[in-house]
Amino acid sequence: MQRAMLLLLVVLTLNLGSVGFALPVAAAEQSTTTEVGVSKPDRIQAEGERGRALEQARSQARKKPSAYSSWKRKLPFWPRKGVLLIELALIIAAGILLGQVLEVAGWIGTLSVLAWPLIRLGRLPRATAPAFIMAFQSGAVANSMLVSYRDQGVINNRHLYTSVLVVSCISLFAHLPTFIVPLGFAFGWMATGALFGVRMAAIGLEIVLVLMVSSWLSQRWNEDRDGFNIASSANVDGRRLERPVFASTDFWRKVWKRSRRTIRRLLLYVVPTFAAMALLEQYRVFDYLAAWLPSVFKPAFLPPQAVAIIPAQAVNMYNGAIAAANFIDAGSLSIKQAVTVILLGSVITAPIRTLRHALPTYLATLGARPGLVMAVSAQVLRVCFVLLCTWVMIVVW
Repeated sequence: MQRAMLLLLVVLTLNLGSVGFALPVAAAEQSTTTEVGVSKPDRIQAEGERGRALEQARSQARKKPSAYSSWKRKLPFWPRKGVLLIELALIIAAGILLGQVLEVAGWIGTLSVLAWPLIRLGRLPRATAPAFIMAFQSGAVANSMLVSYRDQGVINNRHLYTSVLVVSCISLFAHLPTFIVPLGFAFGWMATGALFGVRMAAIGLEIVLVLMVSSWLSQRWNEDRDGFNIASSANVDGRRLERPVFASTDFWRKVWKRSRRTIRRLLLYVVPTFAAMALLEQYRVFDYLAAWLPSVFKPAFLPPQAVAIIPAQAVNMYNGAIAAANFIDAGSLSIKQAVTVILLGSVITAPIRTLRHALPTYLATLGARPGLVMAVSAQVLRVCFVLLCTWVMIVVW
């Protein structure tokens, strides 16, 4: 019975974003993309065959909004932000509670098998495994789980910050496949393979480097790994619970006791952080940055068409790809140049994405100073590895 419940929990974990309400990162991306698409006049229109293929793929990718989503979209600005804030707070609380349920129930040892290579390479405790699995669905929930484990002494700060960087990489894998098929039809499969090969190679190299450095620090500090072992069976106050564990009042009492302090502390960060980001959005600061940053960074080796493609890419990936496809159809841009511009455009527009999407979540879950440091570190590492892999692609292709 307990193993069946464990399997069900894993399935629910992988599909958490499709029930109830949207996860914070995905919700932020969807809501801001929708708002930008409505309010920004510079949405690129397809002019050629490749662009129309991408436009059609974008239309097919849009799902019919639910009644709840439609109602939320019709709300005035601040009431809508209030609803999104409640959703984010509930998601963070759910991540903390889920992490404690897995630990108290003694299921972390079973789940750690799925993340064994990452745990072994980084000399991390088994408690980090559920967060790595959850990262494919929501980085915010994964980070909430990690923070709750740190607060309970199950992991230390090295484990926390290493895992947060790994989670930021893993969460990118969930978004990459949605663009592969549309770009394949528009740009050709060789160009699409080069584009996504660079992105996936950069993610993989970053994960390996972060884990190797973390392992080196663990050995240099003579860290006691045995001190972070966790129970392999459900127990409360040293007393093993009889199955089924969920029927025990003591089980839920312990889960809540271990979660409430972390939930209270994280909610204190969520409200002001979310309010500050909403205020910046109301005054269109992000729109200004999206238009201003690409005009500041103009590498000399990029074709002149990059001046139009990169600002379009700041809106969303499809917008930039359609802009590049229009130039390819017109014969003024080669496919190799288009792929290079899109990759470097993702680097130039990275600060906007960090400020708008990643920073609020990092600050809410990790706190002000560590959240800022981790958000910046994750983006700097990603930019460095994307630039490295892009240079290799230019040399080889």
